[in-house]
Amino acid sequence: MIQQKLLKRHAAGTPIRVGWIGAGRMITGAICQTALMKGMRNAVICDIRVEAAVRAFEINGVKKKDVLIADNVGAANDAIRAGKPVITQDSRLMPELEVDCVVEGTGVPEVGAEVAFRCIQGGKHIIMLNVEADVVVGPILHRMASRAGVIYSVSSGDEPGLITELVDRWGGLGFEVVAVGKTPASLAKLDFYATPDTVAADATALNVNPHFLVTFRDTTKTAIEMACISNATGLIPDVRGMHGPVAGIKDMARLFRLRDEGGILKNRGVVDYARPLLLPDGSVDFVHSVTPGVFVVVRATHPQIQEDLGYWNVERTGEYFTFYTPYHLVTNEIPLSIVWAVEDQEPTVVPRHGLLTECIGAAKADLKAGTTLDGGGGYTVYSVADLACVAKREGCVPFGLLDKARLIRDVKRDQIITQEMVEVRTGTMLYRLRGIQDEVISPTEVDRK
Repeated sequence: MIQQKLLKRHAAGTPIRVGWIGAGRMITGAICQTALMKGMRNAVICDIRVEAAVRAFEINGVKKKDVLIADNVGAANDAIRAGKPVITQDSRLMPELEVDCVVEGTGVPEVGAEVAFRCIQGGKHIIMLNVEADVVVGPILHRMASRAGVIYSVSSGDEPGLITELVDRWGGLGFEVVAVGKTPASLAKLDFYATPDTVAADATALNVNPHFLVTFRDTTKTAIEMACISNATGLIPDVRGMHGPVAGIKDMARLFRLRDEGGILKNRGVVDYARPLLLPDGSVDFVHSVTPGVFVVVRATHPQIQEDLGYWNVERTGEYFTFYTPYHLVTNEIPLSIVWAVEDQEPTVVPRHGLLTECIGAAKADLKAGTTLDGGGGYTVYSVADLACVAKREGCVPFGLLDKARLIRDVKRDQIITQEMVEVRTGTMLYRLRGIQDEVISPTEVDRK
């Protein structure tokens, strides 16, 4: 419950002061939502593109002349105390500013790792829309934040937040959670070998960055988000890369059950994804697919519970039932995590199960030694989710460390990138934090069939 807490802050004149890092589409939407809320204030926006930050304030009724563009802590804090909106291009200022919570939304793992680390050291709650950083160094950041007495959390609204909340709900009610997943429209055109060139026309039509679209087409984004959910909930990828069947609302409970029961799973308790159903013209069938939402398949063996769920026409196959949400509201629900962190000292999504699932990289083409890899959304690699203990035994490199890494051996298409194949960049905060994490937090061991 958040409204009464925020109304109390509003009445006292002590709104939650939020600092935003990034002013792209998602964060700008969240800024707009926060602007509608009593008891919260958009205090600072940090972006290297000043014009994007100015726009985020202006579309919420703030005049440009009333915004302070600051490059030093003193001037910025003076403005914050006076209730004046602030813009900065330097994310390193944020931990020293008088804000209650920082939201990191760049999507760049190296930036996210550094911002989170500095905010924790500065005693600031940090909310991550940057799942790309969380799946690499989330466990160590969570441990550091706990010891510092602040909250580190992946945000609500996006699929990791929504699915984790649903697992908490249905698992807390005593259901056995069999499978959870997402069904993005982008996977109607699944292509592990997609590049910015091959998606250029669709990116133009959708008005999105082609690199961004690639991360959805080649399952990189899905692998990252489901790994985050795995580390938060304890659910695992059933197989390397997950199954990803074509499935609609009526198919989930039939497919996501054990193989000897007619399904596709080796294990119960898994993270996965589904590709949406298509209409005859090739477009997505949004009526019969979960798209663009998420699903939870549970098992209920109690006869009375089965009868009750049947009364409400919950989709089922035998003792398996499907709950789903047909959308996820990224921009609208980010503020929920801010309130929970500041008011309740509770995270939305954290790797409570340590490093259970790792995102690793597979080659998109036959690549020669000397090739510089370009990370998510590029021409060279796509991400695959697998158990972290398996990835460690095989020497797989965390996907987030592959950006700008150099191959020292030839690699075949679909081959997983391992340590002896590549030289990764050292000296970044992401690399250093991962090194610390590897020393103090071992991958969570799991016996998978």
